[in-house]
Amino acid sequence: MNNPVWQDPKLLKLWMLCLLEASHKEHEQLVGKQIIKLEPGQFITGRFSLAESYNYGMKKNEKVNERTLWRWLKGLENDDFLTIKSETKYSVVTINNWNLYQHDVQLNDQQVSNKCPANVQQVSTNNNGNKGNNDNNLNTTTTTELENPIALFEKILCRLSPIQSHSLMKWVDEFEGKSEIVNEAITIADNKNKRYFGFVEFLLKEWANNNLGSLDRIRAYEQEKFNKTKSNTNFNRKPIRKEKTPSWFEEEQQKVSKIKPVGDVESPEEKRARLERIQQKYQKSGS
Repeated sequence: MNNPVWQDPKLLKLWMLCLLEASHKEHEQLVGKQIIKLEPGQFITGRFSLAESYNYGMKKNEKVNERTLWRWLKGLENDDFLTIKSETKYSVVTINNWNLYQHDVQLNDQQVSNKCPANVQQVSTNNNGNKGNNDNNLNTTTTTELENPIALFEKILCRLSPIQSHSLMKWVDEFEGKSEIVNEAITIADNKNKRYFGFVEFLLKEWANNNLGSLDRIRAYEQEKFNKTKSNTNFNRKPIRKEKTPSWFEEEQQKVSKIKPVGDVESPEEKRARLERIQQKYQKSGS
């Protein structure tokens, strides 16, 4: 609490986001066509993806732009909170002293797990690994339909708070006990690299508002939404603008070509003088 970061709520939120984004286990992540190997305490980000995660759910006037956030992140690096290794299309952020942050958590998890029945010990597992962004086809989504939603969330996304765990199970009740629907939202969040509770809840609210009560209807809805977004992206591409040469310039060029003998090249001085005459002529005529 004596640290300056604690005194700045916005900077503290960024630091907490970094801790939540960091992987808890060694894994590989696909970025474009390149496979990146991440160690515990590392995560991949960029200016825009960092801003998207930080500003999610915030009011427009409260959002922080990507340049400011990146400057804050560099400030955390200067203060030895983390290390940033930037590549052409992405940056790998490493949390310094990651093992020190995890020591007490691992001890507490172990103590809790030893007191729990074997069938619920898997809830304490936290992989936090990312499978990459696979937006090209939503049908690649795979879901372990019978797995406990809390266990699935913590295995492939991040650790849940007690309040978030309670909310997740309330969504199971909302969909009449169909845990496979909640698991579908978790898996889509993983595929889209939006590994936080807010995005999962956003999907569940959207499905509930549209009265989507079955897995087949939800998958059809998401596929239709994806196809519509892709179609709009292609439609909104602006055509390349072609500049048209003024008619008066073409007329003058035709006159010059008739006057000049074939093979006679106009000197730079002659060209400059001719263009000045043309300009003066059309300025006088109001053209």
